[in-house]
Amino acid sequence: MLTITDDMKSSRLYYFLQDAKTVCFIGDSLTEGTINGGVPWYEPIRPSIPGDIVNISQGGATTKILLTYFLPSIVHAAADLYVVATGANDILFRDPMFCAMTSADYIRNLQKLRNAVCTRRPDAKFVFIAPWIATDGDAGIIGGIVPPNTDKAYREYTSALSAWCSDTGDDFIDANGYVARQFASSSPEKYLIDFIHPNADVGVQLYTEAVLLSDVH
Repeated sequence: MLTITDDMKSSRLYYFLQDAKTVCFIGDSLTEGTINGGVPWYEPIRPSIPGDIVNISQGGATTKILLTYFLPSIVHAAADLYVVATGANDILFRDPMFCAMTSADYIRNLQKLRNAVCTRRPDAKFVFIAPWIATDGDAGIIGGIVPPNTDKAYREYTSALSAWCSDTGDDFIDANGYVARQFASSSPEKYLIDFIHPNADVGVQLYTEAVLLSDVH
């Protein structure tokens, strides 16, 4: 069980989660818990969220898939807070039918999502999390791009997201550095089921910890 420390409680995201009547988590398999039995990355903090939780996510989801199939549900959630963690599949799959093939396309898709929400909830808060880290093996297995091109794409998409959030005034969190350091000091297999999905125990604990501690300013 993850102990929520004072440092974690000092993160802006933790404060927003405490204040929201409804929080909507949006994302891909890590938010859905597709591979680990239905345990989302934020599960360790769920007991600390006093408001209602809406989870709109799907394994394999890209920004384009979220716009095409899930936008009405996202808007209908009418949440006070939207926590959006997506982009890894856009980077890894590289299918123009389903993926944002450039960082500019990635941001345009997120802008459309944000605009749609704001038509109903102009006062909604947004927290955008950088595309989740993937170890080298994942890209090779799914047939997408491989290192070092993977690393370059991650940097581009993450940098674009950070810059866009600065423009919109939304909060941006990049938890990948924290996770990567933990992988370097221990074994990724301790935390991951495969090459990207955290397990339901220490894996999701690590990801929650990384998100909260990477948000301490």
